[in-house]
Amino acid sequence: MSAVASIHLSEQDFRDRFTVRDFTDACRRAFELFGAGDIINPPRQEIVEVRDGRSHFRLDMPAAWPGRYEARKVIEEVSDVGSGRLGVREAWIELEDLRTGTRVRLDAGHITDMRTGAAGALGIEYLTGSDVRRIGILGTGRIARCLALCCDDLFDLEELRCTSRSAANRDAFDAAVAPRLQVPRLTMTPTIDECVDGVNAVLMAIPTPEPIVGRAQLAHVGAVAVIAGDSRTRQLHPDVLEARPVVVDILEQAERSGEFRYAQEQNARDRIKLARADDGTVLTMGDAANGRVPQAGGTAYLTGMAAQDLCVAAMIYEEIRP
Repeated sequence: MSAVASIHLSEQDFRDRFTVRDFTDACRRAFELFGAGDIINPPRQEIVEVRDGRSHFRLDMPAAWPGRYEARKVIEEVSDVGSGRLGVREAWIELEDLRTGTRVRLDAGHITDMRTGAAGALGIEYLTGSDVRRIGILGTGRIARCLALCCDDLFDLEELRCTSRSAANRDAFDAAVAPRLQVPRLTMTPTIDECVDGVNAVLMAIPTPEPIVGRAQLAHVGAVAVIAGDSRTRQLHPDVLEARPVVVDILEQAERSGEFRYAQEQNARDRIKLARADDGTVLTMGDAANGRVPQAGGTAYLTGMAAQDLCVAAMIYEEIRP
C-alpha cells in the first residue's frame, strides 16, 4: 500500500502567488457552494479562557465538500481585548484531497486576514450591488487593511475613508495601504462620525468590548459589514441590529457573538431584525451569494466560515501541488 502524501505549505510558499481578486473569487465560490448545499459548514467550536489576566482564545472550524475536500481550520490567540488590540495569533488549515488522499497543512495567518477582508467586501456587494463609490472602514489593524484592499479591488471607488483612535495607527495604515490602492482618494479621519458621513457603505473590524457605533450614525449608510469577531467583542449598539435586515453567515455562530449574547441577556433577542425568506427561514450569506437576498441594503454580520478557508486552501493547493 502506498503511503498517503503529506504536504506542509508555509506562507512563504504561496503569499505572493495570489492576488486580492484570487482571494475574493475563492470566497465568492465558498458562499455560492454553501448556499447551494454543496459545502457543509457546521458551527465552529469556540473556547475562551482567562489566564494571568489575558484572554486565551481557540477556534476549531470544520467544513466538507463531499467527494472533493475536507478541511479544518484552527486559530489560537492570546489577547487583551480591553485594550482594543488583537494579540499573538497562530492559525493553520488542515486540508484533505478526498480524491487522492493527499493531506496538506497550510499556515493560515495571511489566509485568515484575506478571506475575512474578502467576506466583508462581498457582504457589501451582495447587499447593495456594485454601485458603491464611497466606503468607510472603522479600524486600522490587519483585518481593516484587508478590507480596504478587497473593497478597492471589488468596487470602482471614488473615496475610501478609514479611522482609528490612534493617530500613529492611522499614519501606519496610510503608509502601508495607500501605495497598494487604486482609489484616487484615501482619507484618514480622526473620528467615526467623519468616517461614515456621506459614504455608501461602512465596514468595521475593531475588537472592542463596548459598542462604538449606533443607529443614528449609520442612518444614511446603505450597507454595513461587521467583522463580528467572537463572544468577547461588541461593536454595535443594539439599535443597529434592530433597525435594518441582518444577514448572517452562520446563525449558530452569530448567536454566540457579543451583540447577540448581549441581546439575549437583555431579553431583546427577538428585536434583532434577521433577514428572512417568505417562509420565515433565516437568510445567510449563502443565500445572498445565490441571489435570494434583495440588494436593498442592511447589515452583513460575519463571524467567519470554514467554507471560505476550505475554498482558499483548495485554490492554493490546486495551483502549487506537485
